[in-house]
Amino acid sequence: MASLREHRDSRFLYACITGPDGRQKQFSTGLTDRGEAMAVAVAAEQALKRHSAMPHQLRKALDRLAVEYVPTPDVDPSKWLLEWSESRAREVEPATAAKYATTMREASAWLAAEGVKSFSGLTTVRLTELRNHWADLNGAATVTAKMKHLKTALSVAVKEKRISENPALDVGALRTVATRRREFRPEELAVLVPTLAGEWRGMFFLGLYTGQRLNDLAELTWRNVNLAAGTIAFTAAKTGRVVALPLVDAAREALLQLPGRSTAGGLIFPGIAGMVRPARSNAFRKLLAGVGLARHPHAKGKAACGQRETGELCFHSLRHTATSMLKAAGVADSIARAIVGHESAAVSRSYTHLDLATMREAMAKMPAV
Repeated sequence: MASLREHRDSRFLYACITGPDGRQKQFSTGLTDRGEAMAVAVAAEQALKRHSAMPHQLRKALDRLAVEYVPTPDVDPSKWLLEWSESRAREVEPATAAKYATTMREASAWLAAEGVKSFSGLTTVRLTELRNHWADLNGAATVTAKMKHLKTALSVAVKEKRISENPALDVGALRTVATRRREFRPEELAVLVPTLAGEWRGMFFLGLYTGQRLNDLAELTWRNVNLAAGTIAFTAAKTGRVVALPLVDAAREALLQLPGRSTAGGLIFPGIAGMVRPARSNAFRKLLAGVGLARHPHAKGKAACGQRETGELCFHSLRHTATSMLKAAGVADSIARAIVGHESAAVSRSYTHLDLATMREAMAKMPAV
């Protein structure tokens, strides 16, 4: 029967166990607590009897015991989250890795500011506070995605035995308020356009007259446009669709007013490109909020209760506006779809046969703003 004894040359308790052949074995448990040491002794004796004919199985059993009874050193969760996101960058798609990195960077900064320096302080209550902090700055869908990233990371921490259970699993989901994105009305454009300047003026006209996504446009370089020929070409990140479009005069003129054209590989919108993706959308919403067309992205009130969600108007609304302008001008639905593009790459490919001349003729019918 398993027992313990003290060793005169060691501060650790020794386990005494008996094998199926009646022979006794002794080993240091590496523990000073009698309860834990006895649990190791009993488990080791059972493993010895079960695997006496297979030494390698005994070694595996003892290795498992070592993992269970030797505590994992507590580390700073802020540092651990950053290291975890870096390791994931080698395992997932770049876009997904970028989202993980943003979430972990924000979580790490918040935990450090709140003085949470060990996993033992990483509780459901603290993570609920982090969720509410995110809710003050983002819509419910964004917060839900960030919490999903955090749950994924902390599930790894559980496997590494840094924490016994995942505290993020018990953080409640935010209540969302459904909204429908819509196109800009003419009177709204009349209020907004005179206030736009610099990069955002060029970005606005490019978005309005091409219907392309904010993040695709933000990362364009001057190599992607040919101002002399009046064309733009790039690959859409979301669908992998190769986009080649004419530039209407209003968009071309807005680009001509921007600096940096002499640098062929330079970014067209370096200031906007330098922002993290959520900040780009928030920056445009601030412009809308400045003329009363949207709520300020950092507004309090309902946001603190998690009830705020993306408003009806945002940069994505320019896609809807471009589509509406084309259809109102009598452009065939298939041509309007080809110009603006689709969520699905497969659907987009069915319209790639349209040539620039056809699209230029259609886009020339869009009204001036």
